[in-house]
This record gives sequence, structure tokens and C-alpha cells, in this order.
Amino acid sequence: MYVKLCNFGKSTDGKPKPKPLPPDSDSSDIYRRVRLYRVVSLVLLVICVLLLIVVLVLFIKLTGMHSCQLTETTLEQECSLKKCQEVYQQPFERALGLCRDCGSGWLRFENTCYFLSETRLTWQKSREECRRKGGDLAVITNERVQMFLSKRAIVNYWIGLSHVGTNQWMWINNTVLTVRYWGDSSSSGECGIMVGEKSAERSWQPASCRLNLQYICQKM
Repeated sequence: MYVKLCNFGKSTDGKPKPKPLPPDSDSSDIYRRVRLYRVVSLVLLVICVLLLIVVLVLFIKLTGMHSCQLTETTLEQECSLKKCQEVYQQPFERALGLCRDCGSGWLRFENTCYFLSETRLTWQKSREECRRKGGDLAVITNERVQMFLSKRAIVNYWIGLSHVGTNQWMWINNTVLTVRYWGDSSSSGECGIMVGEKSAERSWQPASCRLNLQYICQKM
């Protein structure tokens, strides 16, 4: 009598079965690679955006048009340096400095710099000192400048007004006096002063050019 035995767990043909691969091993590897590619792509994108911003900024700086504007706090810039040199008749470096900044002790108003001195000189000596500073005695041709200087005048100051050798008052730039702010008409003299602590509408008066007074310089 034959007995048929059943062998469980092993192949009946004597060959071992291959071990199955862990589930989802290939898909996990692919997922890791995709995630790595995404990170690298994101980093490269950020770098490209930063480079684009840098290029745009450099392009604007190199090719952008810079306008020259005159305000109460800003004088002529380098793009008007040629005009500045013509006005001051100074070398390049000095003219550039004069255009950029009024300098220590000067006050800016519109496109002009003003200097109210603390020393006292005659009218002619005052003018020479103003020229040494790169300007001349103040020429007041409108109400805005008159108001600006009157508010700061605490004593008597020489201004660029006289009638030396002429019958009419003239400014130092050879223009005839048109806008007037005369006060005390009883005084006599051939040179004009701005009287401190007077109303702006009546703060001028004539005085002897030989008096030693403080002075107001101006430069563009």
C-alpha cells in the first residue's frame, strides 16, 4: 500500500521559491528622486529670480535718466556742472564743490546760498570778502528773498546796493533798483543796508559806505 505524503511550505519539485521583493520599493525610490528634483529646481528658480533683480537694478542705474532739480534744500547737481563752472570761473573740483553744497555757515534758499557775517567791514571791504568766499554782496530782487533775509537779520547788514557815482540806486550786477523796501528816508549815504529787527517791507536805508557793518553775501 502506498502512502502519499504532502509536504507543505516547500516546492514539490525540490526548487526553493524566490523571496518576493518588499512591497512598493521601486515607487519609494522614485518618490525620493522626484522630491530631490523639486528641491533642486526650486533653489535654481530662486537663484534665477535674484539674478534677474540684480540685472534690472544695474540696468536702471546705468541707463536711467537723472533729472537736475533745484529746490530749497538741493542745489545744482553734476549734470549742470558746466553751467556752474561758467558762473564761478573756478577749476573743476572747486566748481563741483560750490554746486553741491553751500558750505559751512551758509544758508540755502531756493537756488542761492546766503552768508550773514559776524565781522564788521566797510561796504567795499565787505564786497571783497564776499568775492573771496566765491560770491558777492546780496542782490534782493523779489519779496521771497527779502522775507527770508529779514527774518534772519538781527543787526544792520550791507547788501549789494549803492549809487556811488550815479544818481540812481544800482545793484552790484549793474541792474537798476526796481523793487524797493526802503524804511527811514531821513538817512543819507551812498550804500544800502538791511536794518535788523525791522518789518520786511521797510527794512532798507542808505548809509555811509565807510561805516563798519556786518554784511550779507550770496552765491548761486
